[in-house]
Amino acid sequence: MTRYDRVIPPGGTGQITLGIDTSKEIDEFQKKVIVWSNDPQRKRIALYLKGKVKPHIALVPGGYLSLQGPHGQVPGEKLEIINNHTKPFKITGVINKLPDHIKWRLKEIKPGYSYTLEVEDISKKPGEFSGHLILRTDLPQKPELVIIVSGYI
Repeated sequence: MTRYDRVIPPGGTGQITLGIDTSKEIDEFQKKVIVWSNDPQRKRIALYLKGKVKPHIALVPGGYLSLQGPHGQVPGEKLEIINNHTKPFKITGVINKLPDHIKWRLKEIKPGYSYTLEVEDISKKPGEFSGHLILRTDLPQKPELVIIVSGYI
């Protein structure tokens, strides 16, 4: 998002406002804007907007778990759920969209700030599956976390 004064009188000053939709950015970013003018000394100038986006809740190593292996011998997978706010949050519920294929276990590591989610295969026969777990939270900025789970059994 960019806003700027369209007309600036000779010798006057203007204002340029740069913004970014952080919901579409992950980690560090850099954006560049070129400002054009009729100033013979400086026809154009580059402005840079740099920063680092920290998600409200981080899923480490990511929001995807893959279960792979021979039927009955599939190792479980896990991820960390980390609160980046100063105020604690709670996971208030879990919806399992793959009840015939996985079971899950949630452990609170540091109350309100860190959890571990473990998932294991409970499929009755070999095959492939894909779906997700939905974790509900009491954090208004992130009321749901979606974890994608796939299996190659």
